[in-house]
Amino acid sequence: MASVTDPTFRSYSAEEAKLYAASRLSYSHNIYNKILDHHTATGGEFDLLLDVGCGPGNATRDLALSFHRSIGADPGKQMIEAANALGGKTKSGKDIEFVVSTAEDISQIKDLKPSSVDLLTAAMAAHWFNMTKFWAEAAKVVKLGGTVALWTCASSFAHPSTPNYQKVQEVLLRFEREILAPYELPGNRVSMEMYDNLPLPWNVNPPVKDFPQLDYVKHDYDREGVLSNGVDFFGGGSFTTLDEESKGLSTASMVTRWRAANPELVGTDKDVVKVFIQALREVLGGQDWILRGSGTAILLFKKSA
Repeated sequence: MASVTDPTFRSYSAEEAKLYAASRLSYSHNIYNKILDHHTATGGEFDLLLDVGCGPGNATRDLALSFHRSIGADPGKQMIEAANALGGKTKSGKDIEFVVSTAEDISQIKDLKPSSVDLLTAAMAAHWFNMTKFWAEAAKVVKLGGTVALWTCASSFAHPSTPNYQKVQEVLLRFEREILAPYELPGNRVSMEMYDNLPLPWNVNPPVKDFPQLDYVKHDYDREGVLSNGVDFFGGGSFTTLDEESKGLSTASMVTRWRAANPELVGTDKDVVKVFIQALREVLGGQDWILRGSGTAILLFKKSA
């Protein structure tokens, strides 16, 4: 599966990009710490961060606090405008640089020298990349001893402490895996499957030997909503009101495609998100919030000679 490109996000309007930026929360520091600890333990340096598929720059801003210079790249012009509007600083106080670039062309980013990137990241984005081209580009820009970190947060699960937990979970999974299934693209499936089938450097064609399988590490947490530590979601559980849930879902690619296919229903009582939220409210017994989280997969690679 070399090419799973999703045109949805890169064609966002300015308003859609602003809504995305406002509705998408940042990631858990557990994820960042796992990546940075691995990067440090394997001899990684902290001069340059490159965050690919950065969207409005949430992960870029968080990780930039550990780096001297940081670049966020995304193919969506409006996404980059939203990222620039929000801004952000690096550890050294420099402004984060946000640029329009696909994951398949990162070596062409202005003022990005070959073999200069210490940490290359992609937060919930790699499943939209042409991975054959991405790995070839990553080999050009990441320095020896540098790290590539890819992660995804898969599906939405209720915390086991949720009232009427089983029924709530049924509503959540039916929404994603049945109602929205006709609007799923291959990339959505790759993410749902916790990157089990994401093309890796040694199994693309031609193989990219710069990131040896021997140094590869994959961490899985909370697969299918079963808490790895028995207490909370690794990627962070969040108390979310149903109104916040509705706004966040409005930025999901499958919802965006459903609405594009059913414009006459958008905003009505038959809107896919309104129907889902009503079903969720009913099984929650009128409770107006939910504690939920996702499965998390983190893939870590090292650049070697």
